[in-house]
Amino acid sequence: MSEEVVKITVRPNGPLRVEGHIVLTDADGKEWDLTGKPAVSLCRCGASEKRPFCDGSHNKVGFQCSASPALLT
Repeated sequence: MSEEVVKITVRPNGPLRVEGHIVLTDADGKEWDLTGKPAVSLCRCGASEKRPFCDGSHNKVGFQCSASPALLT
C-alpha cells in the first residue's frame, strides 16, 4: 500500500489549495463528491458563497493574510 501525499498550499490573501487524494467531510460526517477533482481550493476568508470552497470572494472583501512558516515560530 503506497502513501499518497496531500499537498496544501497557503495562497497569500487567498484560499488553501489542496492537491492529492482528498476526502472532505462535513460536521455530520457526510462526504462531498470530489470525483475527478485532483485539487480543490478551500475558503479562508469566510465570505465565499460556496463554502467550504473558494469562489474568489477574498478579492471582493479585501482579505489579507500572508501566512508563511517563518510566522509560526
